[in-house]
Amino acid sequence: MAKKSNLSLYLIGMALVVIGCFLPLTASKFFGGGSSAFNAITGSTGGDLKAGSILALGGAIAGIAFCFVSLKSKLPVKLISLVVSIIGGLYVWISYMNGGALFQGAVKFGLKITGSKPGIGLIVILAGWVIAVLGWLKTRD
Repeated sequence: MAKKSNLSLYLIGMALVVIGCFLPLTASKFFGGGSSAFNAITGSTGGDLKAGSILALGGAIAGIAFCFVSLKSKLPVKLISLVVSIIGGLYVWISYMNGGALFQGAVKFGLKITGSKPGIGLIVILAGWVIAVLGWLKTRD
C-alpha cells in the first residue's frame, strides 16, 4: 500500500498564496516593478489596502497552520481560512474599483488606471487559491 503524502493540494495552494503576497502584484513588466501585499502591510499605505492584505496573508498563514494542527472542533477551519484569504483579496480589488467600473470590465479599467499589467505575485496568488479550493474539495476536512 502506498504511503500517504503529508503534502496536500490545499497546503500547496495556501503556500503559493503566501509566496505570492511577497511578490509584485502589479508591474509594468511581467517580473519587475510593482508593490507586494507585504509592502502594503508594512508600509504607510491606506487602510483599505492594508486591511485587505492582512486578511489575505493572515488567512493563508492560518490555513497552513491548520494543516499541521488537529482541532477537536468540527468547524471547517481550513475552509474558513481559505474564504478569509479570498475575501481579503476581493476587498483589496473592490476597494480600488468604483461600482460602475466593477460591472463594465473591471480588469480592463484597472489596467488602464494603473498603467500596468498583473504581476507574478497576483498570478501566483490566484493559482494558489484555485489549487487550495481543489485541495479542500478533494479532502473536505
